[in-house]
This record gives sequence, structure tokens and C-alpha cells, in this order.
Amino acid sequence: MGSVLTAGLLGLAHEASGAAPEEDPSVHSQCKPRMLKGSYVYANSGFFVTGTDRIPFAQAGRDVFNGDGTLTGSATVNTNGVSSRIAYSGTYTLDSHCRGTATLTDNTGVTDHFDFFVTKNGETMTYVQTDPGYVTATFEVRRGD
Repeated sequence: MGSVLTAGLLGLAHEASGAAPEEDPSVHSQCKPRMLKGSYVYANSGFFVTGTDRIPFAQAGRDVFNGDGTLTGSATVNTNGVSSRIAYSGTYTLDSHCRGTATLTDNTGVTDHFDFFVTKNGETMTYVQTDPGYVTATFEVRRGD
């Protein structure tokens, strides 16, 4: 626990100073887009910030990664008490350090962008939405098809 806390604090110190923490490149060298294959389930919540308003939302869904840089998914979204269902598809990248990006477009035409981080075995990932105005973070885990 102490090393996780220390690593987290060092990361914050580097972030505050503008310097990126150094990483051992051999630690995650096996990460490739093809390691993300299969169904993943997730839940997230957060806010959409517009002016001084914070509009809450929550979402639960399932992603299907094809292992080739493409994915599809569906979710139920509750925004400020109003629920809707969406389907989406998109593309992703994953570098050798297990860091990636994703761009998804849903059935209403909305496109969203994400940065994500994957465990070395590809079983779990965390991500944040990088579009302006969104404050959210998500944990996602692979489940059998």
C-alpha cells in the first residue's frame, strides 16, 4: 500500500511540476492493440460542466474489442435523471506502455474521446473522457462473451 501511495504522490508531484515521471520501458513492453479482445463491462458517473452548471450523469455498458483497433458497444445513460440507451462504435490505439486512446461515435452522432490505461494482461482498464466539459473516470473489466 505504501508503494502505491508513494507512486501516486510522485506522479502528482511530477504532474504539478510539468515533468513526466520516468517509466521503465520493459515493464509494459508486451501491450499491443490485439491484447484487447472480447467483452468488457463498465460503469461510470460524473458531470458535464457548462458554465457554472454541473449536470450529473451515470452510465453502465458493455464494450466489445475486436483486437484490431476497433470496438463496438452499448450502454444505458442517465443524464440529470433522464435515461436513454445508446449504441456506438469506434477505434482505439494501444502503445507498448499500455496507454491508449479511443474515439467513439454513438447512434445519435455524438463523438467522444478517451485516454485509457490497461493492465499487462489486458483484463482491466481505466479511462477518462478527454472532451472539454466532462469530469468522469471509469474502471472496465473483461468478462466472458
